[in-house]
Amino acid sequence: MDKLLSRFSRRKFIVTAGATALGTVALNSCATTPTPTAQTQPGSAVINNNDEAALYEAAKKEGKLVWYTILFNREIVNEITSAFSAKYPGIKAEGTRNVAGVIFQKLNQEMQAGIKNVDVFASTVNQLIELKDQGKLMQYVPAGQENILPQYRHIDSGNFYHTGSLSLVAIAYNTQQLKPEEVPKTWKELIRDKYKNKISTGSGAASGQVGTWALSMQEKYGWDAYFNQFSKLNPKLGTSINDTIRDLVSGERALAIGPVGQTLASKAKGNPIDVAYPTDGTVVVVSPIGIIKDAPHPNAAKLFLNFLMSKEYSALCAKYFEQPIRSDVIISSAKSIKDIQTYSPKPEEISRELPKIIRKWRDTFSA
Repeated sequence: MDKLLSRFSRRKFIVTAGATALGTVALNSCATTPTPTAQTQPGSAVINNNDEAALYEAAKKEGKLVWYTILFNREIVNEITSAFSAKYPGIKAEGTRNVAGVIFQKLNQEMQAGIKNVDVFASTVNQLIELKDQGKLMQYVPAGQENILPQYRHIDSGNFYHTGSLSLVAIAYNTQQLKPEEVPKTWKELIRDKYKNKISTGSGAASGQVGTWALSMQEKYGWDAYFNQFSKLNPKLGTSINDTIRDLVSGERALAIGPVGQTLASKAKGNPIDVAYPTDGTVVVVSPIGIIKDAPHPNAAKLFLNFLMSKEYSALCAKYFEQPIRSDVIISSAKSIKDIQTYSPKPEEISRELPKIIRKWRDTFSA
């Protein structure tokens, strides 16, 4: 990142990146059902989103698909990209994965330089809203959108961005150090004195998932009441929420504010960790995805969004223990999202409170 920023602007960038990274949130029941539309770039052929044969033929003429994303990890992004190219021969798909602040900076630098490289962008809600407000996203309704979970089906009433992934944040734990009955049943129980020196977390100033969790705890219990007590427990502070997996597996910490997908994937490899779903709400984080208005391969981009609505894509997510966005795909060794209590802040609260969360986190934890 230092290579991208001057020493003068680096601090400003970190604050901005933290704010946008924290904007990855769930948007339950936050939009009305829109009238379906399918718009394309000026001068490009208007192809019905459900006419896959025509869309595929147009995409093959473009021959390429480029997407920038914060979703999952590089292994999963590579498999998604390969699966799309395998399903649609003749389209070379390229995926670049990084954290929200870095990937957004890269996109903006290219746009400012007049470089039209990216077709599809998947990141935080704040970033997608900013792109929409600047007129940089294409309006499009993906085929198959009606098959995804209803509460995440229309996160933008104008159809400029859509649900790309769902991530769950719950209480992860080391099964050799704690029995299931010893694990906190709620987020409130997690801040009891007996868990001092036992908790791992990412950074609420850098991690979108941890920031969304922190905002959720503030709304539920109040910042001072919750985080002043939490800080007294001497939690180990990493950067990414995925850092907590390493701490649990090594036994350095017994509990974590953890990513459900990554925790279960590690468990499947034989590591002594598991997930407990808090009864006061597993935090659901939505990462939206949209098509760049000046995309060099607009038809391939539309085909890719259609692919993300497919059962094949949700099955691929489930393979890696990530929450499928479709209701007809489940993870065999995990609870379905409909079977657990969930929670997430409202969009307007996120826009207002996220910059404050960064400052509060740094003030509270000096990090």
